[in-house]
Amino acid sequence: MRIVNNYTSISFTCNYIHKNTHRNSSSRIHTYKSHYCINRGQTRQYSSFGPYLAGLIEGDGHIAVQDLDTKKVVHRPKIIIAFNKHDKPLAEKLSTKLNVGKVIDRSETGHVLLQILAKNEVLKIINLINGHMRTPKIEALHRAINWINKKDNSSIACLGLDTSPLNSNAWLAGFSDADGCFSITTYDRKKNGVFLRTSVQTYFRIEVKQDYSREVALEQGGSSFFPIMSEISHFLTVNLYTRTRKTKDKVFYAFAVVAHNSRSHEILHEYFSKFPLYSSKFLAYKDWCRVVELTKLRNGKAITLEEIKEVEAIKSQFNSKRITFDFSHLDSLL
Repeated sequence: MRIVNNYTSISFTCNYIHKNTHRNSSSRIHTYKSHYCINRGQTRQYSSFGPYLAGLIEGDGHIAVQDLDTKKVVHRPKIIIAFNKHDKPLAEKLSTKLNVGKVIDRSETGHVLLQILAKNEVLKIINLINGHMRTPKIEALHRAINWINKKDNSSIACLGLDTSPLNSNAWLAGFSDADGCFSITTYDRKKNGVFLRTSVQTYFRIEVKQDYSREVALEQGGSSFFPIMSEISHFLTVNLYTRTRKTKDKVFYAFAVVAHNSRSHEILHEYFSKFPLYSSKFLAYKDWCRVVELTKLRNGKAITLEEIKEVEAIKSQFNSKRITFDFSHLDSLL
C-alpha cells in the first residue's frame, strides 16, 4: 500500500482532481419537479432513508440503462442491489418496506439480489436517492433520469452530488454496509525472540476501485473515487492509501481507508450510534466494539489471559465464521 494523503495534505495529482471536481453546494440544483405517478406521501415518509439507500446502491448496486438510440427491444432502466447470502433478511425487509422489486436467492453463488424492474418502483427509488449520491455512480443515475425524461416526456431534475458533511446523514452507513469491513487481529509481541505479550488490533476498512467504468462529466464529480475516499479519510482523521493487486494477467487499483486508532474508532462509534448499520455487519460491529472497549480499558497495559480468551471466542464466530445471525436490529428499519 502507498499513502496518498493524510488529512492535512494531498498530492499534486489529487489537487488537480479536487480543483476540477470541487464539491460546492451552490452548484446543486434545488428545483426538483417530478411528473410521475407514485404515492408522494409514502415517498416523503421514506425520504430520510434516501441517503442510506444511495450509499448502499453506490457500493453494491447497479443502475442498468439501455442506450436511447438502441435498435433492440426497448427495456426500461432497472436497479439491482447485491447482498451477501447471509443478508437475505435485509434484502427482504427493504423489498417489503419500500414495496419494490423481488428478492432473487442465489445462495449457491454466495449472494442474493434485490431486483427492481417495474416503472413506478424504479421511479420511487430514483426519487429517494436523487440528490444523495456522493460517488461517480451518479452518472448512471443521471443516465436513467435522462432516459426516463425522454421516453416518458417527464422533467425529473438531475440533482448533483450531496455535499453535506458525512456525519449529517446515513449515506456512510449504507456505503459501509456495502463496502465496509471490520477486523480483529491478535499477535504475539517478541523482543530478541522472547515472548513479551499478546496484542490486539482492531480495524475498520473501506476499499473501492480507483476509477468508475465510464467517463463522468466534471460537473458530475469526475470518474475518480478519490474525492469521496479522501472525504471519508478526512472524516475519520486517517490516511488514504492506494493498493495494487495483480490477478493473473489483470491489475486492479484501489483506494483504501483504514480506521486503526482510538480517535477514528471514537468517530465511527459516534456515527454508527446515530446512523446504524442494517446488514449482518451490524453484528460484526457489535463484537468489534466489545474488543475495542477491552483494549481501551487496558490503557496501553498488557491484555489479560481472560481477556485474550474472550477476544479469541469473539474471533471464532466473527465475519465469515459466523453461523448464527440475529436480525432483530432490522425492526428499527423504516
